[in-house]
Formats: sequence, structure tokens, C-alpha cells
Amino acid sequence: MIKESSVLTIDVGGTCLKMAEFQVDNSGDSITLMSYAVKEYSSELAEENFPEAFAQAFKALIEENNFISRQVRLSISSLHAFQRLSKLPPLLGNRSRAAAVVEGEAKLTVPYPLEEVLWDYQLIKHTKTYEVEAESTGEEDAPAETITETVEELEALFVALKDDLASAICGTLLDAEMEVLSVEVSPTAMYNAARANMFGEDSCDMILDLGGRGSNLIIMDGERVFIRAIPIGGNTITQQIAKEFTISFDDAEEMKRKHGFVALGGAYEDSDSEVAATISKIARNVMTRLHGEINRSINAWRSMYGGNRPQRLFIAGGSSIIPYVPHFLNEKLHLEVNFLNAFPVINISELIDKEHLLEYAHVLTPLIGLGVKHIRTCPIEISLIPKVIQKDRDLQRRKPYFYISAAVAMLLLLVFYGGVSANAYFHWRLTDSNRKTLEEGEKINSILKDELRKRDNSKVLYEALRDIAKKRSNWIDVLNELQKCTPSNMWFTQIDGVTNFTDQAAAAPQVQQPMDDGMGDMPPEDMTGESMNAPAAPPQEIKWLRLKGHSLVMQEDDPKTVEDHFQENLLKSSAEAGSVFEVTKNHDNKIEGYKNPALTLGSGKDNVTSFVIYVRLKTAISQ
Repeated sequence: MIKESSVLTIDVGGTCLKMAEFQVDNSGDSITLMSYAVKEYSSELAEENFPEAFAQAFKALIEENNFISRQVRLSISSLHAFQRLSKLPPLLGNRSRAAAVVEGEAKLTVPYPLEEVLWDYQLIKHTKTYEVEAESTGEEDAPAETITETVEELEALFVALKDDLASAICGTLLDAEMEVLSVEVSPTAMYNAARANMFGEDSCDMILDLGGRGSNLIIMDGERVFIRAIPIGGNTITQQIAKEFTISFDDAEEMKRKHGFVALGGAYEDSDSEVAATISKIARNVMTRLHGEINRSINAWRSMYGGNRPQRLFIAGGSSIIPYVPHFLNEKLHLEVNFLNAFPVINISELIDKEHLLEYAHVLTPLIGLGVKHIRTCPIEISLIPKVIQKDRDLQRRKPYFYISAAVAMLLLLVFYGGVSANAYFHWRLTDSNRKTLEEGEKINSILKDELRKRDNSKVLYEALRDIAKKRSNWIDVLNELQKCTPSNMWFTQIDGVTNFTDQAAAAPQVQQPMDDGMGDMPPEDMTGESMNAPAAPPQEIKWLRLKGHSLVMQEDDPKTVEDHFQENLLKSSAEAGSVFEVTKNHDNKIEGYKNPALTLGSGKDNVTSFVIYVRLKTAISQ
């Protein structure tokens, strides 16, 4: 792969797209920033279809700027990725064993199936010093001797990215005739930019990338690195503002940019503007949550990985310029807080407006890391090339072989044509001799089709008769289930089937169907054949049972009536598999499928109750 003298770096952020073009100097040891551009996505489209939002922003920046490079280095927001640091056992230089151990650790670490993601890792070796007390010499007054031991430890930084997202983004670049050289995530690009500027060399430094839809925390301790994505960013503040003032997300974002700052807290006075004061308190609450996540990350770094305590904090990202963010972090973390400046490692073209560049310097750090990677080997070399790019590279590499293969194929086609012509004449004669046999076979096939059609007609008739036979037991199942649910001191004087329950049905059912044995009424003997052939009435669907009867009150101190016990039995029966009734409780704890419009309670010595109850059937019965 031949490198051009320039490279286009693209950082696909959570809320905006950043692009910068770098020119490689003649020596090949340094790069110069020639141009840059930043464009925000459509907020609604970014939530619903992120690849489409990226495609629109990318096409707009290409049309608005004169980028000349066709080679691209790409970084994607950690919002769509996963990264984690894991400890590995000593591998003693065995590379095959190292690869097996790392792949096994990746299966445990990456929360997605490995075949659905692009994943890579970076091995990090470091030495750790332990002080151990030596064994006692036996003398009582002799002090225990302390021995210092140095142990080499091995860690792996795993990075995983969904293959479908990377393929969609790289597909847009391929459609624009771009050549993708590398793909990684924004935190690794930012880490490489910081290390190129000697951050974290002599002390444990920390970078906080405050983005729109999330933040990244990067701890640099010599050769060691710890990266964690935190789902709290500038959009979290915007969402709280929109909720507080009951406005749209876009209006809340504009209000945040116009009035937003982090409240100082303590004895400081609030702003004179009530809107600004409210927004500042919202911002402080969100930053307090972020501070809690930062503390948890530092504790995990120190306790789980034995890392040193960070000494300095550098901030970057679109939300880092909210007023008083450095003051808040300095107050909470008790660390020196500064903006991350990665520009000393690159040159800046005289054609660039420095004051305009200053407005966007806090979001361009990943682009600098990608540019540095174009001219030198970086501490973290993560490669997340999707399959669509690998296929394109393989295609470009195999093109000469395709041309040679095409020429050989043409020659083979000529030879093949001669053989096919001779073979075609032979097959023509063979076909003519077998035509009569084919016609006889078609006649037999026609007879078989007729027989199959008759079989299918008989099958339809059989299915219809089987369905009729099944319906014979419908009423028997209903009465058996009703008997199981009826208390011993309750009896029915009349059971009717109705099509539906309405307010009028409480007085008289819409359709009253006396229960039969499923065979229907037999026609009178003197019925003429003409009346037998009269069209039958359309079948009616019985969906409810109307139950009339009485109950005997056995215990006066029972708070529940016999009808209440009957209702509970129906609820239990309806919950069982195969039940014929549909009596349930809705989300308001009200009973559905059970109506008791008429109930006459016994009084005095008369302990007999009369009732009319409607119960809904789970499956309607045709009559």
C-alpha cells in the first residue's frame, strides 16, 4: 500500500463529525495541519439511524471543503465500542500460547459474540516492585530483613466494535472512492496524541474527554493505560434542561449554550438570571454524577490493577468548554486541571486562522493522534478493519490475476465451443429418439394429477367432518369445568348461552341457546324434503354463559358471599392451561369476564340468595 503525501483523518463522534487533513513533510518525520472541519449531526437522525446521519454530515463536509487526500484514517466514538483492560498470566515468551490465552480472555471480556464484532488487543508489559519480609534467622532480637522483588506483569487492552456499524461507515467512504488505511476508537487515538506530547511519561496523568453523548476517562501511567467509557456527557445536561423547562431537545441545547455554566456551589451567589441559575444547578448535578464515576474509575484502577494515583487531569471534548468545568473538577478531585493541548507535536499551516482554530482545538485531539499514526508507530496499535475494507483490499491486490484469468478463460471458451457444438448434435439426435417416451410419461403424469386432486378434495371433506366431531364435546367441557368451580352450597336453575354481554343483556340475553348434546335438534318426521333443503340460518357465536340460580348462606360471619367464592374459583380456573373460562384481573385489579347484574341476598331467617351471573368463555361456541 503506497502512502500519499497527505492523509485525511476522520473522527466519528457521538454528536458531531470532525475531519482534518495533514500534509507529510519531505523528511517523513512530521506532519502539518492543512485544513479541518466540524459538523454536527441531525439530533433526531443520529438517534434513529446513526450511519445515515454520518453519511449526510460526511457528504456535506466533502462538498464544503477542498480536501484532496484519498487516504483516510478513521476513529469511531467509544459510544459504539467496548474497551477493557485485563490482566494476563505470565506467558514466558510463548507466542502461540499467548495468542490462545488472549483469545480466551477476549471471549470472557467482550460482551458480544466475537463473530459479530471487530476486536483487537494491545499487550502491555510493565514491571512491578514488591517488598517481602525474609524468613526469620532464629535470633529473637534480630529484625526481619526486607527483600525487594521485581515482577514483570502482562496486561491486554481489549477493544471491540460492532461490525455492522463499522461496515456502514466504511461503506460510505468507499462510495466516495476513499481508501481506508486504519480504523480504531477515539480514546486510543487521543491516548496516542497525548503520549506523542510526552504526557504520562514521568507521572500518572489522567485525560477526561467530555463528549456530547458520553465521556471517556483515560489514565496514563508510563507504558500502562486504563480506558473507561462513561455514559454521561453534554447531552445529559441538555435532556435535564428539556425536562425542567418542558421544551424540545434542540431548544434546550440552544439554551444550554447561551446560558449554561456549572454552578460554583457553597457560598457563591446564584446568577441574577433565574434561567441561568436553574441551568447552572442542573449542570452541577450532572457533573457531580460524573465526578462519582471518575472516583469509581480511579478506585478500580488502583485496587484492581495496582496503578498509581493520578497527579494531573487534562480535559478535552465538546463539553469541556462549559464555563467553570475546570474549577468544579479541581474542587472535587483536588488535582491540577488543564485543557489538553496536543498541538505541539504537529505543525500548523500558515493558511489556517489560529483564532478560529482555537474555538475547535478541544475536539481535534483524536485527529492529531490519527495523523501521528500515519508517520510513526504509536504505543497503541489497534486495528479494527471491517470485512468490507478487507474484501476491497483483496480485490485490489488480485486485479492483475483477474486480467490474466480472463484471457485464459477466453481461450478456454473457444476450445469449449468446439466441443459443445459436436456434443449438441449428439444430444439433438438423442432428444428426438426420446420424445415419444416423454409424451407417454406426460399422459401418466396427467392421470396422477387427477387422482391427487380427488384425494385433496376428500381430505378437505374429512377435515370438515373431524371439526364437527370435535365440537360435540364443547358444552360437555363447559359444564364439567363449571361443576368444578361451583361451591357445594350453590345450584343453578337455568344456564343460557348468549352472544355477548351488554347492559340490556342483564335483563334478557341477546341470543338464548339451550344447551344440547352437540348433535342439534332432529327434524320432525313429517318435514318435507323441500323444507330440509332450505338454507340454514347462519351460525351464532356463544361467548357468554348466563347462570341463574340460588345459593345457601351457611356461615353468617363469613365476609365473603357464596358468589365471591364462585368468582375466586373461576379466576383460578381461568389461570390454568386448557380452561374454558376467561375471568381475569386487569391492571386496575378489576374483574373482567364476570358480571353479576342481579343479586338478591337473603335476610332474616331466609338464608337463600338468588343471583344472575354472566361468565365469559375463552373460546366461542358455534350454534
